[in-house]
Amino acid sequence: MSDLHKKLKALRREQKIDLAAIEKRTKINLEYLKAIESGNFEVLPSTYIRLFLKAYCVEIGADPVDALRQMNILLGAEEPEAISVAAEETLVVENGELDDGTEPIAMDHPPHEIRSDWLKGAAMIVLLIFSIYIVKQIVSEQPPQTSGNNAVVESTVEPITDFELINDYILDKTNTGSLEVNPPYQAKIVSQKAQVWFRTETDSALPIENILHSGQQDNFRFVERFDILINPTNNVALYWSGQLVTNLESTLHPAKITLDGSAKTVTVQHYVPQN
Repeated sequence: MSDLHKKLKALRREQKIDLAAIEKRTKINLEYLKAIESGNFEVLPSTYIRLFLKAYCVEIGADPVDALRQMNILLGAEEPEAISVAAEETLVVENGELDDGTEPIAMDHPPHEIRSDWLKGAAMIVLLIFSIYIVKQIVSEQPPQTSGNNAVVESTVEPITDFELINDYILDKTNTGSLEVNPPYQAKIVSQKAQVWFRTETDSALPIENILHSGQQDNFRFVERFDILINPTNNVALYWSGQLVTNLESTLHPAKITLDGSAKTVTVQHYVPQN
């Protein structure tokens, strides 16, 4: 029986990635993630089983194409290739016992298998992007909500996962610079006029997500590196140890910022939606 789920779970633990963090980034129910790592693929919704497994593999750094192929074999959707006599002989070890034939997560495949898996994966990505586009169109057409005294209620910003950033956006520009700052380092995020969503990674700590309302701020201390993903950037100011990060431009789209304490440099990557 395939031990695909055991290998995936071992890889996640090796990467020191928490299941709760994967749930936040991919929006996949925690019970479904546990089912993947338990090998209970039949628990997953049949419509999304391939998409869930692929997103999980991307998060932990596994080969999604190979994992999908092994899952298909496990579920009987794809028959494993017959092993030739010569190939069987290579499974015999020095003590005369047969190797268990367990496959690693990542391996080379025949060209026709790679094309087939990529076509299936591409179709799922196109379907996902189209679904997200439809949802965003519906949300954008809704009028702003008002309270009883006719004051406009602040709209809610949407979090962005790494999966959405890769598939829905493209890198528009990269701004770099340096600041004369001294340790101990502190980063401060200030929401100026409206809500802003962000996710931070400080040194080796787990990611933290938050939404700041107008006028709110959040502070973080770090030793060597501070990474933050902000959406949008038009209502936010970022400070490093009291100095304004001027490389961060005001846009309606997300940006990734890295504060490198060892080099005292700032790198800002601005993203725009794909056409």
